[in-house]
Amino acid sequence: MTAAILTVGCRLNQSESDCLRTRLINQGMEVLPIQHLSTGASEVPEVVFINTCTVTNNADHRSLALIRTASRLSPKPWIIVMGCLAERCFSPQAKPGALHQESGGTPQTYTGTLWQRMKDIYGVNEIWCNARKQKEISNLPPTPFRSRALLKVQDGCDQSCSYCVVSRVRGSPVSIPKEILISSFDRLVDAGFYEIVLTGLNLGKYRDRGKGLGELIHSLLKRPGRFRIRLASIEPEGFDQELFSVITDPRVCPHFHIPLQSGDDNLLQLMGRHYTTREYRSLLERLLKIRPDANIGADVIVGFPEEDEASFQRTYRFIKDLPITYLHIFPYSPRPNTPAFPLGDPVPKEVKAQRIGELRSLSQRKREIYAHQFIGKEREGVLEPGFKALTDNYLRVSVKLPSGCDPLAIKPKSSVKLKLDLSGKELIGWKTEE
Repeated sequence: MTAAILTVGCRLNQSESDCLRTRLINQGMEVLPIQHLSTGASEVPEVVFINTCTVTNNADHRSLALIRTASRLSPKPWIIVMGCLAERCFSPQAKPGALHQESGGTPQTYTGTLWQRMKDIYGVNEIWCNARKQKEISNLPPTPFRSRALLKVQDGCDQSCSYCVVSRVRGSPVSIPKEILISSFDRLVDAGFYEIVLTGLNLGKYRDRGKGLGELIHSLLKRPGRFRIRLASIEPEGFDQELFSVITDPRVCPHFHIPLQSGDDNLLQLMGRHYTTREYRSLLERLLKIRPDANIGADVIVGFPEEDEASFQRTYRFIKDLPITYLHIFPYSPRPNTPAFPLGDPVPKEVKAQRIGELRSLSQRKREIYAHQFIGKEREGVLEPGFKALTDNYLRVSVKLPSGCDPLAIKPKSSVKLKLDLSGKELIGWKTEE
């Protein structure tokens, strides 16, 4: 039997899809690449899993679009929908005809238009709530198909940010025991993955028998083999003394993505964030003392209720003055069943678009300034398909080979030393002698 997995959303979702891939392979199924989902593909999978996201309205729409794409395949596969959108819309009371439902835990009882739209898509055969999904993938190592491996270490969040529905969908923090993570980590290193990315819904909430994320990384760094560790997005509160100590190891990538959301203290309070702009700035300054070459990114929400021009300009100036080198920018999207939902969506779309444009331009300038610091310097990269590479400090470059170097010897997911240069505006990396 053949299957395919489609994933919308964050690295946590992607890592869970990688664990599902392991489950399917263990059951004797062949997991096809996603190109088999295009019209006219030579082979259509018999089962399609769609791992959805609901962090924003756009994520909802992308998830529903993928479900429709799968439902139009011919011959029609068996379609299983899961993930955060499925959980948010899950309704044990609804009776959608042939739709099969698996319940577990305390499923959501939201029965609004999204549930109706999902169940009305022709060909959806099953909808899994998160309890069912976790039951299927629990304690399984991932089987990645990318050049870098994603390793889920925890799930859930209890910070209750006023705009966030995902923490309410995924529940309280739950961590994977260290022994299971070490086994999965060793398996990935043995499979040839040089970079392993630790991920979770709130990574800094990792706890196993009283030990936190820093202690976990300390244990992983003791494992045999050649590897480097990258942290996925981590909240400002996730940095404790143990973590500060362990990130001095050169095998921990000097790249930290730390959500900011706003540079206005009043908005941070309305958002339910647990830090001030002064505390955020102090954190970045401390990080750069430890890892001066670090590439620091941040999330920013634009158009949160009560964001006026003055508060946006405070955010803009704050980011401009910070050693942040790139931004992930999101327009505010009201999510049902969150504390911020009753505030509505008062900032006009055109105003959001203008502010997003300003921040994107700022992000691009900061990204270029950071990258130019490393021209003529050597960095270690992980090779990706198409002669691309991602450096330890999160610079994506085109790989150039010296004369006489066999291109067939360049294998994705392995490491390579690169001397960085510019070709026009393109960042390139010349492979150097090992």
